[in-house]
Amino acid sequence: MGLYPHNHHVYTNNENCSGIEWQKVHEPRTFAKYLSDAGYRTGYFGKYLNEYNGTYIPPGWREWVGLCKNSQYYNYTLNFNGQKVKHDDNYYQDYFTDLIANDSITFLKQSKQYFPTKPVMMMLSVPAPHGPEDAAPQYQHMFENNTLHRTPSWNYMNNSDKQWLLQRMKPLVPIAEKFTDMLQRKRLQTLQSVDSLVEKVHYELRLLGELDNTYIIYTSDHGYHLGQYGIVKGKALPYDFDTRVPLFIRGPGILRDTKIPNMVGNVDLAPTILDMAGIAIPEHMDGRSLMKLIKMHKITLNLEGDFVETRRPWRDSFLIERGKVTKKLTKVYEREQDRKILEDHEDELLPYANSKLRRTLKICKDPNNLPPCKMDQKWVCFRDTRNRKRIKKCRNYNRTVAVSEVEYQKDSPEVPARSYNLPPASNKNNPKCDCTKKWQYGKHMTPAEEAMQRNFLRNHINDKDFEPRFLRKKRSYYEEELDWKKRLIAQQLENNRQRCRFYPNNTFACDRDLTRDPEKWESHKLQLDEMIEETRKRLRNLKKIRKNMKKQKKKLKRDKNQYSSNGYQHSFDNDFPEEDDYDDEDSEDYNDAENFGDEECNCDEDFELPPELSGYGDNVFDNEDDSSEEYNVQAYNTGKKGRNCNHDDLKCTTHHNGHWKTPPYWNLGPFCFCTNAVTNTYWCLRTVNETHDFLYCEFIDSFLSYYDFKTDPYQLENKITRLDYGIMQQLHEELSELRRCEGWKQCSRKKDDNNTEKKRRRRRRKVKSHHRRRRKRLLA
Repeated sequence: MGLYPHNHHVYTNNENCSGIEWQKVHEPRTFAKYLSDAGYRTGYFGKYLNEYNGTYIPPGWREWVGLCKNSQYYNYTLNFNGQKVKHDDNYYQDYFTDLIANDSITFLKQSKQYFPTKPVMMMLSVPAPHGPEDAAPQYQHMFENNTLHRTPSWNYMNNSDKQWLLQRMKPLVPIAEKFTDMLQRKRLQTLQSVDSLVEKVHYELRLLGELDNTYIIYTSDHGYHLGQYGIVKGKALPYDFDTRVPLFIRGPGILRDTKIPNMVGNVDLAPTILDMAGIAIPEHMDGRSLMKLIKMHKITLNLEGDFVETRRPWRDSFLIERGKVTKKLTKVYEREQDRKILEDHEDELLPYANSKLRRTLKICKDPNNLPPCKMDQKWVCFRDTRNRKRIKKCRNYNRTVAVSEVEYQKDSPEVPARSYNLPPASNKNNPKCDCTKKWQYGKHMTPAEEAMQRNFLRNHINDKDFEPRFLRKKRSYYEEELDWKKRLIAQQLENNRQRCRFYPNNTFACDRDLTRDPEKWESHKLQLDEMIEETRKRLRNLKKIRKNMKKQKKKLKRDKNQYSSNGYQHSFDNDFPEEDDYDDEDSEDYNDAENFGDEECNCDEDFELPPELSGYGDNVFDNEDDSSEEYNVQAYNTGKKGRNCNHDDLKCTTHHNGHWKTPPYWNLGPFCFCTNAVTNTYWCLRTVNETHDFLYCEFIDSFLSYYDFKTDPYQLENKITRLDYGIMQQLHEELSELRRCEGWKQCSRKKDDNNTEKKRRRRRRKVKSHHRRRRKRLLA
């Protein structure tokens, strides 16, 4: 396809993955459609998309063998040229990687036999080494002690300078370390079948006599991490072990055993395939053809691996983006980003600010102007609803002047206190009478007004039609907030009832404008997701209350039985059981660990960790604040219902003994680990050229990171604090340009320095003047 995620709008495996927009807008513009229209015989074999249901064949493919849903090696369903075919667990007939190899070889043979003059394009998408990591039987004994995944960043815990997710990681417990070694072994075992597939296809092309006339591209969709920074496994971090993938190209005109270090990405694959076929590259594609680099590399005989210079400068930066945010969150993110940059570089930006902002920053910099206002304080610095710094005058400052005037005229009792906006003095003869508490600086009622109110109430309180609207029941802040949330949820439910509804005949329909406008549809879906999340939180809270009520009921029942068994003649203090003697967790949850089954994580239950099994002791959650607990745990997940370790802000899962169905098996028991977080949405700028090699990232929570690969190849230290404001602003602007780029002219443009740009302008002027003189000569 050759597009960045912000242009094809597929940010996750759930949002628009094989959806309506994808099928109608983007699938008709893939490289397969252009090749098929040009006369190529195209074939696809393997996994397509996680949400592909197998009900259609994407346009552009003549031969289609697509996997329905996510990766599987056994017990899967295929769409074989429009027909759904189910496969079982027989290795010789159903192992998916071998089936892809056999079907692709058959496709090559049939193309050569029945269509000898037609060019062929074939795409093989194998699931290996994705989960469930089922290797072929002949490879299940290999890589027993492989530890290549244990890089310097493996189980690295000095993460205080990194993003929110990594700051909450804890060191891997022994069971988690063994799991990373086992997963590394099984992943390598599955790749052996991929090596066999490549060998079979290569050998078949040689037999058909088409090897020297064929381009072969070998690459992957993403990287992987196993224990890096304390995260057991995953692929969603913006670091090189997750974003960097291999890319090998073999074919006519390509020098063997050579390497091109220029920055390329997966958006360049579609333009490259079209350029190999001699088809014009569409303007909407964000990538460029790699054939320009390959041809220039061959012309210059660059055998030492230096950067290749092309006629049009090749890009040196690439965009890495993950996750989707709404327009409202984008504005909040940008404001927070500007505020953070302003606070971090306040001294540098102060000369460039306007007079009002300069005054605000100067006053807020003084520690004496912090809230609350003191008697001798003139200005107070605070933050508004947008978290911006604001200043205002303290009322105490004016009253200080008034106090001095009153003290100057203290011998004159005629001076009224109200004229100076001061509370009346308390009665020293009667200490119980303190009028200052009743005084509210001009908002109190005089005795005459109170008498009028009493008379009014006495005359009208017995009237049935009278409603004293000015009398309001006093409520707590919690009740007001709860009522506000109830009204908000009711309003959202009312809006949803108006937009989408069920009819009596069990049909579902939405408003016409909602179905026609993708943005409204997406906004409405996000609103429903927020309501569902709010309802889940309330449900979890109710379950906690019910659980505690059950515990109290059992405790009261046991206490009652103990009291009745001991008799009334015993001493209550000596024989009544202590509170710690009855631990519901020990008696109910952990004594039946042997009955634990292979249940999935239930996100509605609470995770409770037995200290004797976890390896953490009593300090698993050592934060005193319950709202900011550290939720990264790798421990046995025991209990009757298979309690989980999930949390609202973290994505966690449980691995149990029955997860892997093929050898080598996991038999060390279930344990829980967290792999992702809601704040793991980011936009990164990856730059590689002759002088620089760095990664600059901006996260959704306004966190910034900068890693220099020339001095820190394993990304252990975040050096964002060492950059000055000018460089940070330049990186931010370049990243913002890539985030909104469209087409290869905008997305593949190299950012030149001033000298190069001047030389280019000078060269353009020379060319224009040359053509101008030539036209004059022709006209003469």
